[in-house]
Amino acid sequence: TATTAVRHTPVPKASSFVPAAAAAVVAPARAARVVTNDMIAARAYEIWTSGAGGSEFDNWCRAEGELRAA
Repeated sequence: TATTAVRHTPVPKASSFVPAAAAAVVAPARAARVVTNDMIAARAYEIWTSGAGGSEFDNWCRAEGELRAA
């Protein structure tokens, strides 16, 4: 006897379908840059040593914002 696989997940909406050729072009643009705490800490230290920083918290937030925007 032959059995047929049963789908247990919802069927994707037609509007979210991206052809394979287009996905190869679009995917790199959506790839998020990984920003680690070590990277943020190093940039916050650079801001602090430049003399242009503020409090530790301000330097951390500025460093995180710069790295995530890049």
